[in-house]
Amino acid sequence: MHKRIFNKLVLATALTAGLGMSLAHAQGYQPIVGKGGDWLFTPYEFAMQTDAADTQATIQMLEKSNALFARSGIALAVVIVPSKIRIHADQLPASNPLDGYTAGKYDNIVKALTAGGVTVINLNQAFLASPHRQSDTPLFLRLDTHWAPSGAMLAAETISAGIEATPTLKAALAATTAEKFDLAWAKQKSNTRARDLVRLMPAGTPTFPPEQILNFKVSKASASQASLLGNGAKVGITVIGSSYTNKNTGYPDAIRYVLQRELLDISLPVDQGPWYGMDAYLRDEAFKTNKPKLIIWEIPEREFRSPPNNKYRDARYVIDNNEWLSRIEALLK
Repeated sequence: MHKRIFNKLVLATALTAGLGMSLAHAQGYQPIVGKGGDWLFTPYEFAMQTDAADTQATIQMLEKSNALFARSGIALAVVIVPSKIRIHADQLPASNPLDGYTAGKYDNIVKALTAGGVTVINLNQAFLASPHRQSDTPLFLRLDTHWAPSGAMLAAETISAGIEATPTLKAALAATTAEKFDLAWAKQKSNTRARDLVRLMPAGTPTFPPEQILNFKVSKASASQASLLGNGAKVGITVIGSSYTNKNTGYPDAIRYVLQRELLDISLPVDQGPWYGMDAYLRDEAFKTNKPKLIIWEIPEREFRSPPNNKYRDARYVIDNNEWLSRIEALLK
């Protein structure tokens, strides 16, 4: 019921929304065509050692944020979306192989955040071990930056396992109202309209046929506990993040199913950044009138090069790092 509050925040350029860059910074951008010709990748996912300082700044921001949320009595789980170029590196062309620095960046980030006291849900490990990588239901869409339904569901299952294994998260989940959600996978594949990378290909590029995916549907059982309690039951979990958290990916519903909980899902285009999104949420009545027990904060791996003061972000969403922290501290008091 609070989603309409955020409608004005999700109006961004469709072509750059999934890439974490301003329109000006994206000029001249061209996706990488996979070795088989039926995969597209964003070169923006390749990490660079020149981004090390900004990556470290992002890690420090999350460590300090985590402490502020804990002090406010909110359990925080950081979910890092692994780069498609690593998970499906076998589809990269010989001219653009996965380099060692990019290959190890996710694990290095997780180690640093964990050492700093942040609870991180390690999707990279689960995705690399998944048989879906080599199947006809891959974890990421072939022609789009986002995860496929199989990836969204695996992310949710990994989050559930991470909550179960972390006492603070498990306690926060236990303090929320249980509901009954059912899951049904489609019997056959269907076309998806998600193809943001195709739209960035230069004029004259051969047409890419529609991509087919195996979808799922999550529905609330009519006799769930919260339904019996009525509309007064408060939602105790907030799932917030980039366009990977958009309802069209299936990710929020997958979490509803695996946790058997209702939740507030907030998705903002990644060009606005995780910092702007969290600030906007904490300022809104959705947070002030219904403080959650648990926040699941999804951030794409490639966004770790972009702390709040990232100069390539749209100027409207750039803020000094320390000022952002001061705002969050004040909003959480």
